[in-house]
Amino acid sequence: MKKSNTFLSGSVTRQLLSMTFASWVAMVAGMLLSLVDTYFLSRLNDVHVLSAMGFASSIGLFMSAIGIGLSVATSVLVSQKLTRSGEHAAHQLFTSIVLMGLLIGLLVMSVLLLGLPFILSILGAKGASFDNATSYLQLTLLVSPLGVLAMIFASGLRAAAMAKASMWISLIATIVNIILCPIFIEWFEWGIEGAAWATIVARYISFGIGIWYFGYRLRWFKSIDLIFVKQEFSGVRRITMPVLISNWFMPLGSMIVVWIVAAYGDEAMAGMAIVGSLGPVLFSVFFSITGAAGPMVGQNVGANQPARVGQIYRSGLCLIACYTLIVWVFGMLSYDAIADMYDVDGIAAGMIMIYCLVQIPLSMGIGAIALSNGIFNNLGKPNWSMRLSLARATMGTLLLCYVGSELFGLYGALIGSSLTFFVFGLFAVVFANRLFSRTYPNNWLVFSNRY
Repeated sequence: MKKSNTFLSGSVTRQLLSMTFASWVAMVAGMLLSLVDTYFLSRLNDVHVLSAMGFASSIGLFMSAIGIGLSVATSVLVSQKLTRSGEHAAHQLFTSIVLMGLLIGLLVMSVLLLGLPFILSILGAKGASFDNATSYLQLTLLVSPLGVLAMIFASGLRAAAMAKASMWISLIATIVNIILCPIFIEWFEWGIEGAAWATIVARYISFGIGIWYFGYRLRWFKSIDLIFVKQEFSGVRRITMPVLISNWFMPLGSMIVVWIVAAYGDEAMAGMAIVGSLGPVLFSVFFSITGAAGPMVGQNVGANQPARVGQIYRSGLCLIACYTLIVWVFGMLSYDAIADMYDVDGIAAGMIMIYCLVQIPLSMGIGAIALSNGIFNNLGKPNWSMRLSLARATMGTLLLCYVGSELFGLYGALIGSSLTFFVFGLFAVVFANRLFSRTYPNNWLVFSNRY
């Protein structure tokens, strides 16, 4: 059996870069999959198919949020258990989280399938869009618990410092999905059901790889009973629920921005769509950095090495700042080229310019928030990250966007939306530093213990 690696020694920066790269590759592959699905379905020249995918995606977010919540719990709890109690205890905990993921996934899947007609009707699906969305979801929801397990598997490998293995368990399934999409959609002429079957095959493959890797090669699955699962459930729930709530309420901030920008007309909304497509691509690295830092922090918290936790946090902030600077320079040099690429001028082109010149540097707050969430989760305060996320998405966004709009019009509203991230990023850093200093009085993250 292969021994688990640890983050307790060695170069923090090198480990952080290695973990970040592996997480980023898997994340970009997932974005590419979405583009491939949309492209081949658009070739069917049926607006009802694309509309159905929009409804299906919104429902799929429920299962994705469950997977994200359980993967964060896996990263935090398994990494800490690994260095605090040893490999056997960590593997037992991992086995119990996998079982929880399977049971919760099956429960939510059953509820969604039973309530599917009602949910789609509430969302506004009608006619052919309703029928297509139903056909797609009735197939993909059946394997959605396997998607939850795949996220847990990948997170378990990151918790044990197996960055490349974590990347491949996600990447192979995505590659298979991308290959099968055109075959099933166009060559077999299965339409939207072809996209569903490509997803089904990919999820079975990722599940099979995970079972083989953890069951045969690593031998992580251990004998447990329901009493053990029940004992561990409270700890898993304590981390999973705040992450779930944050993910379910996160779109509120975007809805508020859209509501304010929509008052400036269709051209402003067109510019908003372009700017909105740039952010996830440019700043996916932020979430990769924080996903990499989480298990590194967890292992060192478990091993009671607070000084190294501080190193990890500061290195993460430095990487976020350096990456933002590079993207900002790129944006300042290329905002005209971006406008030409999308063939827009006037208000839309101005929005691209404002994004590249002002909003990009303010967006580093996204990384600071996500990185600080790792500190909150590992030091027993996951509710802090939830409260910050909800405050930012609601009152923070509404206040700064509204004030910006009143003072400077459309561009002020856009700057206000990014200023929200920057301001709450500063709050997150301060709160993370206070929590860390309170937990480890003789150590610090960014600031000294004197306030």
